[in-house]
Amino acid sequence: MEGSITSAVPYAVIDAAGRAGAATEPLFRVAALSRDDRPSAEVHVPAARYIELWDLVLGAVHEPAFALVVSSSLELEHSEVFGFLAMSCATLGEAFERTAKYRALYNTGARWELQIEDDAVRLIYYPWQIARRSAGYHAAIELSVADMAAAARRLARPMIAPIAVKLAHAAPSSTRAYHQAFGIEPTFGAVLDELVYPPGLLEVPIKSFNSRLRDYFDAQCATLAERFVGDAPTSARARAELIATMNGGDVSMDAVAKRIGTSGRSLHRKLAEEGTRFADLLDDVRQEFAKRYLARGTVTASEIAYLTGFQSPNAFFRAFKRWTGQTPKAFQTACAAP
Repeated sequence: MEGSITSAVPYAVIDAAGRAGAATEPLFRVAALSRDDRPSAEVHVPAARYIELWDLVLGAVHEPAFALVVSSSLELEHSEVFGFLAMSCATLGEAFERTAKYRALYNTGARWELQIEDDAVRLIYYPWQIARRSAGYHAAIELSVADMAAAARRLARPMIAPIAVKLAHAAPSSTRAYHQAFGIEPTFGAVLDELVYPPGLLEVPIKSFNSRLRDYFDAQCATLAERFVGDAPTSARARAELIATMNGGDVSMDAVAKRIGTSGRSLHRKLAEEGTRFADLLDDVRQEFAKRYLARGTVTASEIAYLTGFQSPNAFFRAFKRWTGQTPKAFQTACAAP
C-alpha cells in the first residue's frame, strides 16, 4: 500500500489518545514522530504507519468510536495553509474545488470525489486500498468522513448537516456516538463511504470568506504542492498518471513511464525498490474508478471496461468479481439502494 497523510493528523490522534489515558511513547514510535517536534502539514506519515498507529490506539483506549472523538478536536487550522485556503473561500463549492488541486498536501493515495445529482450532492471517500481491513483501517476512514462533515459544518453559514452518512464497515454494538457526531444515524455495511447532502451544498456561503487571504493561501499551496510532488515517490507519481488516464487512455507501463519522464525498465526497478509493482498500482486505480463509474449509474459496464483500459468487457467482469466478490450489476444495484 502506498500513500501518506499529513503528520498533523497522527499528532492529533496521539494527543487525543494521551488525553484518554493511553501511553503516548509507543504511539510516537510507531508513527515515527517525535513529541518534541511541532506538527507540520508538510511532513507526511506513510499510510501503513498511520493505520498501525490506529490499531495501537484502539487497543489502548478501548473505545470503538474513538475516531469520532479525534474528529471533534481537529480544526482546519491544523492543516495550516491547506486549511486556511478552505476557510478563505466564498462557498463550499469553491473550497472543495480549490483544495482538491492541492490534495497531496493533506494525503496521497486516498481521495474524495464530488458527485452532483438532481436530488443530492454526494461526497464519496476512496480510502487507501489494502487487503487487511483492520479496526485501525476502519477508524482511519471514520476519521476522514467525520472530519469532512465537521469541516463543512464549521465553514458553512448557516450550519449544515448531511441527510445521509454511509460507512462500508459493519455496524458497531452501539451507534449513539455516530448519531451525535453526524446528527443522523449512519448506514453501515454500505458499498462506499460517503456523505450525502441536499442540493445546493456547493452554493452555501463560507462565514470566514476573504478574497485576499484566499488568493494568498492559494499561491502558498501551489508553491508547497509543486515541491511536494517533485519529491514524491515514484509510486505516487505513477499512480497520479494512472488516475489521469482512467478515461480510455493508455495504461501500459511504458506509456505511464514516458509521461513521468523515465523508461519502463526504470519504472519497474524503482517501484520494486519502493515495495510495489506496476500491476498492483494499476489494479488499485482500476478498482477505484470502476466503483466510481458504477456508483454514478450513467455508464454501462462495457463502457467502464474501455475507460479503465481493459481489453474486453469479460476481462473487466472477471477483475471486478475478484476485487469485490460481486458482479458490476450487483454493485451498481447496491449503490442505488436508499
